Amino acid sequence: TGELQARLERAGIHARVQGRPKHLFSIHEKMSRQQVDFSQIADLHALRVIVETVPECYAALGVVHDLWMPLQDMFSDYIAKPKANNYQSLHTKVIGPDGQVLEVQIRTEEMHRMAEYGVAAHWRYKEGETDAKLDEQVSWVRQLLELDSDLTESHEFLELLQMDLFHDQVFV
Repeated sequence: TGELQARLERAGIHARVQGRPKHLFSIHEKMSRQQVDFSQIADLHALRVIVETVPECYAALGVVHDLWMPLQDMFSDYIAKPKANNYQSLHTKVIGPDGQVLEVQIRTEEMHRMAEYGVAAHWRYKEGETDAKLDEQVSWVRQLLELDSDLTESHEFLELLQMDLFHDQVFV
């Protein structure tokens, strides 16, 4: 992340670069869907670049592609063509440091807020309201919804939900 951060700064782009964790269940689903084992999953590493404006998103993409070789046909522009749920971001896969495939997502702060917390949090931010407890609850619900969309079996979902709800208890 340091090398990319430095390159963005040299290009005059104020950005926040952060590692983006891959969810274990998403990795498992990808392995099942593609019928491959863990060693064959190429994009385990991911970065997120958060900038201030839409033009900076595209400028940051140029910096990323100048720094690391982009993989052919591994680019999606969800800014020009948002997903049905209004998700916006640029996604690209590159050959990153050490020759590893690296997924990079580039978005504005507003797009990031919408992706992470949804419309309600976006509206609250615009109104200047903040509530740490509500933000925590919204985040928990978002994670819960992600789990539900990732899991195909309802019993898996309920089992994980129980583990999350009763994390301070031990069941034998």
